Amino acid sequence: MAITVTKPGRDEILRGVARFDEIKGVSEGLPDMVLPECRRTFYNVLGFEMPERAETYSPFGEMAKPRIGHMRPGFGLAFVAAAPGKGVLMHAHDTNETFIVIEGRWKLEWEGDRGTDHLILGPKDVVSFPTGVHRRFECLEAAVGKSEGLLLAVIAGDAPEAEYSSEARQRMMEGGVVLQPA
Repeated sequence: MAITVTKPGRDEILRGVARFDEIKGVSEGLPDMVLPECRRTFYNVLGFEMPERAETYSPFGEMAKPRIGHMRPGFGLAFVAAAPGKGVLMHAHDTNETFIVIEGRWKLEWEGDRGTDHLILGPKDVVSFPTGVHRRFECLEAAVGKSEGLLLAVIAGDAPEAEYSSEARQRMMEGGVVLQPA
């Protein structure tokens, strides 16, 4: 099978460029983001469509519009910035999710066959979570001279779904968050 080769103009290639300084960061759009321990900012680089089922969420939230939104590459890519002690509640995706630490030290936690487990990652370290695994992340330490750590999240699919664990849903309800029905 031969690959169909195209020769796009410069303008078409430039539509696929995302300069970090030009990406609008969004700190809302997911229900847990109002909780003090879950404050973070998404910088959505290459996005995907919102899931169709009302009881699930887009992994980057409904407010984080992708800088490059015209392509359907089969994955989404966003930077996540958070201060030490901040992160996300336990959740699962219907697709693979991979994290690459850019700056700082991060704790990546998951629910495994022996209970909750975790690992600590530093710059350029990578972890990839399979479909359906409850996972969370938390910034432990910002890079020297900075107030936040920076993580790169890559999520498979053109319209992936995220679903919070029952414990995460309970924590949000305790914090006054109104949730979609499970």
